[in-house]
Amino acid sequence: MADALAAPPGKVQAIGVMHLIGGIFNLIIAAMWVLAGLSWGVATLGIGFVMCCPVLLYLPVGILEIVSGVRHLSSDHSGLQPPKGIAIVEICMILTCSTFSMIFGILTLVFLSDPEVTAYYESKRLTG
Repeated sequence: MADALAAPPGKVQAIGVMHLIGGIFNLIIAAMWVLAGLSWGVATLGIGFVMCCPVLLYLPVGILEIVSGVRHLSSDHSGLQPPKGIAIVEICMILTCSTFSMIFGILTLVFLSDPEVTAYYESKRLTG
């Protein structure tokens, strides 16, 4: 029972903070692309709406990052899984020139390879 109440390692909390910051950043970028697309769309009689296309990448990644960040920063970690998929998607965001997401994804994968973090996720998977 004491193990279930143990504080998560600092790297797990760092993953949560990075995902939360990256998610908020990506949602802000998505909102800026929507505003740019709408203004250019009106100015060019519809052709500029193409500028809204990056929103299709930023929005889902931002939502996934925020959900992962909140889940990692919450007090209940039962059933918590390592976010390898989100980290890989963050690294792929370099295609949209989102260097923050790429750096956060690389750091997440590095943190997930730490034996202490791996043991923590395994204990939460078994107790959840």
